[in-house]
Amino acid sequence: MRYKKVIDTLATILLFIGFFFAFLPHATHTAMGLDDETSHLNHVVTGIILVVIALVALVYNSKATASSKRKS
Repeated sequence: MRYKKVIDTLATILLFIGFFFAFLPHATHTAMGLDDETSHLNHVVTGIILVVIALVALVYNSKATASSKRKS
């Protein structure tokens, strides 16, 4: 049970980081010290990929929890 909570927590953090990359302006990224030579489109694509990975982890973890409760 503890393992699933850790997965949920890490996936939620990854989700917020992904939204941070996808929706904040490029000027905010460069002001925070992220790579100045990287285009804004690169930040957006990276953010979207992180969001998708986090959502897949959350859905998989949720389905795994639901199926284990049914078997018990």
